[in-house]
Amino acid sequence: MTRLAGSTSLAVLLACTPPSDGGTGTSTTSGSASGATATSSGSASGVTSTGGDSTTSGTTGGGSTSATTSDGTTSGTTTGASEGSTTGEGTTGVVDPEDCAANPIPWCEADTRPTPNGVPSSPPGLGGCPPGMARVDTFCVDRWEAALVEVLPGDVLGPWSPYASPAGAQVRALSAPGLVPQGYISQVEASAACVAAGKRLCSDSEWLRACRGAAMQVFPYGDDLVPGACNDARTCHPAIQYFETAADWIWSELGHPCLNQLPAGLDPTGANPACVSDDGIYDMMGNLHEWTADPEGTFRGGFYVDTKINGPGCLYVTTAHNVYHWDYSTGFRCCAD
Repeated sequence: MTRLAGSTSLAVLLACTPPSDGGTGTSTTSGSASGATATSSGSASGVTSTGGDSTTSGTTGGGSTSATTSDGTTSGTTTGASEGSTTGEGTTGVVDPEDCAANPIPWCEADTRPTPNGVPSSPPGLGGCPPGMARVDTFCVDRWEAALVEVLPGDVLGPWSPYASPAGAQVRALSAPGLVPQGYISQVEASAACVAAGKRLCSDSEWLRACRGAAMQVFPYGDDLVPGACNDARTCHPAIQYFETAADWIWSELGHPCLNQLPAGLDPTGANPACVSDDGIYDMMGNLHEWTADPEGTFRGGFYVDTKINGPGCLYVTTAHNVYHWDYSTGFRCCAD
């Protein structure tokens, strides 16, 4: 893919979707769980574009809807484009697109999908939980955001690129420190990867309990924001920086494998030691959005560009996508009984 240069006024979508009348290009860098690819104008349920799909809550045009957590509190809003657009006020440090585009980055081709994780193993679990997990009340939770391994014939495990959609592949979730966590994944695919590992995707209430702790804190580490504790404040949106423009067409390219390979973007699991809950669970705020098992399509916690627009810390919630949506920012972790 050729990167194009240009400039536009500041209209930055922080996380996922373009406006419903957004980009004019058709993505070829990713697909959907159903194997179909659509343009940025959205698609029917089960057919997703690169960074866009039919919505299940809220709108993709310009309206907004309040987001209610499972404990009954309203936290933030899911705006017209899932994460809203910034106008220079109330953002998390996103700068002018011209400044982002002027920031040099290493070259990365569209077909570059390295496998930095190899085939890792998980450390022993805590509290009698399976490897890589910690006990929270009566259930177990992955201590780190999930990475994937490929399941080959004969149940042989092989490396999987964290920069590639697992659509159509046989993969298994794995929790361990020091790995590049898996983005580019839909809720449907995340759930299947958990099941393949003998686990399940965390429910919405389980995810909130794991993030907030027994004291129901706002952030994994307490009630007061600690800047820099979690990976949640990248200055430039990766799509604007990589494509060197904020033109509408880039919002149909949010499945591009290079977006999570930019410097100062996605961190390895556990790389932020202060971003940990009382139960020893890392990165529930920032780094990657995390899917929960909500059948309407919900992901939580924010990602490495923002953890404020849709609610603070653990209360950050996005409900503007169906369960087949995926882009560079969507990840997950598993739970078990």
